Amino acid sequence: MKTSYILMIVTIISKIFGLAREKALAQFFGTSIIADVFLVAFQIPMTFTNVISGATANGYIPIYNEILETSSEEEANKFTSNLSNIVLLLTFFLSLLGLIFSKNLVNLMAIGFTGEKLELAVYMTRIALLSIAATTFFSIFKAYLQIKKKFIVSIAHAIIMNIIIIAAMYIAKKTSVNYLAWGIFFAFVFQYIIFIPYIAKSSYKHKFIFDLKDENFRKLMKIILPVIISTSVIELNFIISKSLSSELFSGAISSLNYAYKLQGFVTGIVVTSIVTAVYPEMAKSASEKDFSGLKEKIQDSIITMSFLVVPATIGLFILAEPIVKLLFVGGAFSKQDGVITAEVLALYSFGIIGIGFREIISRVFYTIMDAKTPVINSIIIVLLNIGLSLILIGKMGILGLALATSVSFIVGAILIIISANRRIGSVFSKKSIKELLKILIAALVMGVIAKVSFEYLNSLIDFKIAMLLAIGLSGLSYLILLIVFKSSEIYNFTDKIKARKNKN
Repeated sequence: MKTSYILMIVTIISKIFGLAREKALAQFFGTSIIADVFLVAFQIPMTFTNVISGATANGYIPIYNEILETSSEEEANKFTSNLSNIVLLLTFFLSLLGLIFSKNLVNLMAIGFTGEKLELAVYMTRIALLSIAATTFFSIFKAYLQIKKKFIVSIAHAIIMNIIIIAAMYIAKKTSVNYLAWGIFFAFVFQYIIFIPYIAKSSYKHKFIFDLKDENFRKLMKIILPVIISTSVIELNFIISKSLSSELFSGAISSLNYAYKLQGFVTGIVVTSIVTAVYPEMAKSASEKDFSGLKEKIQDSIITMSFLVVPATIGLFILAEPIVKLLFVGGAFSKQDGVITAEVLALYSFGIIGIGFREIISRVFYTIMDAKTPVINSIIIVLLNIGLSLILIGKMGILGLALATSVSFIVGAILIIISANRRIGSVFSKKSIKELLKILIAALVMGVIAKVSFEYLNSLIDFKIAMLLAIGLSGLSYLILLIVFKSSEIYNFTDKIKARKNKN
């Protein structure tokens, strides 16, 4: 899992820029109408991009590997050209449809928007939607670079995107909010410039092929719709929450967004990095019918993910309020905004574990060309989220939406594990279960130390220093406990660090 840890470092840098974007939004616009409108206009093309590109990539990688096994790299590259050309044309027409029905899209994403707020959201959305063709086209090459183990560049593009958006926010604050829309457009399109040199240096040569009858393209089309459904569940759940929250109070969407981004900070760094690194290898094992190797990769990925995600989940729950206060409170973002956002974050945090397990294990089914199981799982998650949201929003308001989302992800993770056990045999060995128990116990003790130490230190010194010291003490206790428990993951982690030092 060495590649995963390297990717996490790069992703941390990328996510810091993402948090800087959210910090800029909070400072310049707080939880105002403009902030809500920007988030909806940003989310609509982002959702299209994530859903279409994510589904295409998840189908593309195993088929590309299969072509390499059965034919040649030239044929695999020909498939890449054909697919990217088709995707570019289809999403161009999709963006035109989006322009026509942009008002309907905004109404779907934010059912509480009316009047001037609705008009501004529609304007921003129309401009932002122009970027869809470019983002989905380059998503194919993002997957291609991952196959070629160019992982760092394949995720570093988000840094460019966030820099452009932050600049647009600053300009919009000083001049006109219309620049926010153009900021989204330019950020989405120009973030992929860094891909071009790496693709040019590879063996890939783009060909202007457009063959809808291609056997490999048809194979992809058979699974693409199910994959779209199964990979979009995180986006769909957040869309549902945002849409329902638009009827609660002004700024509810923004509070959900800031909490969601902090949750996404953890899932993006850990879960996405691990999935990015291991999925091409999982697909390779599946194409070679090496199911024992496939299960071994799953177990290693889950343990590595849990090693980082479980303590992060507990830490976010315990220290939600000081974290939000440190990152967002100030400028147009009030203390009360911070309290609401922290409460939402605490409930969102529990969903991270469910997301982590589901994202890794669902990839098993893509590698063996079974998209049906993840689809059924996704439908259950979304329906459960809708049902719980409608029940809990009346009793708990915005907190009910966060709780519903987390519960739905946890239930979805349990169900996908059961399905995987039935399909390829147990994905957990006795050894991996023991490792997970060690991690859980150590993380729970860490949480108690974090809470007690922060409360004590906060009464004596500035909360920022208190929070940093509490994080340091609790993190150290977590590592010490894992060493005492003789956790294999902690020794694997230290061995990799030692090996890297010896190389240098």
